[in-house]
Amino acid sequence: MEIPTIISIVALILSAIALWQTHFAKFKIVCTVGSMQYKTYPFQHGKDIWYIPSIDIPIAVTNVGARIGKIIGLRIRVTYQDLHTKQNFEFFDQILEVDYKKYYPISNKRFEWIDKAVIGNWTPFVVLPKQTVVKHLIFETRWEEPVLHDNVIFDLEILTSTSRKWRSVAQWNAGFSYGMFDEYENIDSVSAFMFPEANSEKIEAEHEINLTELHEHVDEQHFSKTGTSQR
Repeated sequence: MEIPTIISIVALILSAIALWQTHFAKFKIVCTVGSMQYKTYPFQHGKDIWYIPSIDIPIAVTNVGARIGKIIGLRIRVTYQDLHTKQNFEFFDQILEVDYKKYYPISNKRFEWIDKAVIGNWTPFVVLPKQTVVKHLIFETRWEEPVLHDNVIFDLEILTSTSRKWRSVAQWNAGFSYGMFDEYENIDSVSAFMFPEANSEKIEAEHEINLTELHEHVDEQHFSKTGTSQR
């Protein structure tokens, strides 16, 4: 086979691949999440006490495919690792979408942020080709008693229009201890804890320098050149 013919075949193959990627590639998502913040809101009515465990997560969903698709479901699977039974998990699947700028400063005041920061109940949404949709979501459930367990895995699971199964797109490791339930003694308090995403890439930062010493050297160098001090 002659070289011009080979080049033409390769060019044709590359053109076909580019055409597939830009017009026919199926709906495919990439999810990016931030840290998970866990809160416990205590409630009391007469002698009855119960709890609303609440998880807020920022999530960005990017469609890297060439076809439109839908996000049908989102939930948090909470797995109690050291519980040796088939039913060692539960779901936080009551979901609210919030305006984080309004939510953050009043997040301990549940009734206030529900009134001022909630955009609405979560609903399925469409992601266009090459589009990124950003949301800040609150996942909740209800507990009649505090749940105590040392080894807990939180999985953010997603269901799309192109899949028949839920799949995990992010994971956090944590635990429920007595320290997280101080409100058991004080019904007016709210526990809040932040957990980094377990599978996120770690970025090595430069060794932290002594800024006071650095600035002294800067001042000394400036003084030696000008003969005057800024102080």
